[in-house]
Amino acid sequence: TVNQAAALWTRQKNEISDEEYQAFYKHASHDFGDALTWAHNRVEGNQNYISLLYIPERAPFDFGMEREARKGLKLYIKRVFIMDAAEQMLPNYLRFVRGVIDSDDLPLNVSREILQNSRQVEKLKSALTRRVLDQLDRLAREEPEKFATFWKEFGAVLKEGLAEDSANTARIAKLLRFASTHAGERDTLVSLDDYIGRMKPGQETINYLTADGWNAARHSPQLEALKTHGVEVLLLHERIDEWMIGYLTEYEGK
Repeated sequence: TVNQAAALWTRQKNEISDEEYQAFYKHASHDFGDALTWAHNRVEGNQNYISLLYIPERAPFDFGMEREARKGLKLYIKRVFIMDAAEQMLPNYLRFVRGVIDSDDLPLNVSREILQNSRQVEKLKSALTRRVLDQLDRLAREEPEKFATFWKEFGAVLKEGLAEDSANTARIAKLLRFASTHAGERDTLVSLDDYIGRMKPGQETINYLTADGWNAARHSPQLEALKTHGVEVLLLHERIDEWMIGYLTEYEGK
């Protein structure tokens, strides 16, 4: 069974059941829970590789303890197991992703040092990053309840991407979710696209307020004038928000 599980990603997608994908996820990630979603792709061309990328349903209990946390993908080269957690394959803000990358192009004697300084790995990393962001975008569009589960567990980590990955700022910004004066509820979150869709005629800016905690945001005296004019304000009340918003100067020309 280990051999079967170990080579699951080499099989055709249509031959693999959801139960098999979930069983492999548990085997590969040491997680007792299920994966929220996954993407299985075979890429041939300039680069030849197979990737099987999982997004967990829940953050592991030690997820915040950065130094100890196991992050990275299982790396295989031409079906040969190389290392358990190759963290060079994805940027740090996607450290919640689990799974396997099996490359036909990297040398079998690859080391962590080679991975760090390889242009080939950089190209692979940017392809895998796009793949994960596409996967999250699809989840947000097609299965919003699942995306809400993802956001609750990993939203704060994804926000780090604005500082870390300027090439994908717009893609990350599209996935962000915020509390807003529109609903006035802490847990009723909106996207920047939702906000733009409700903008008043002639409104050119996306208005936000950063505050130290939810109550401070909700009761801020600065909201009064805008409320009177019916202008929606995003309420950024988490610790990371003030730092993050410094990296987001515009979205969709606003």
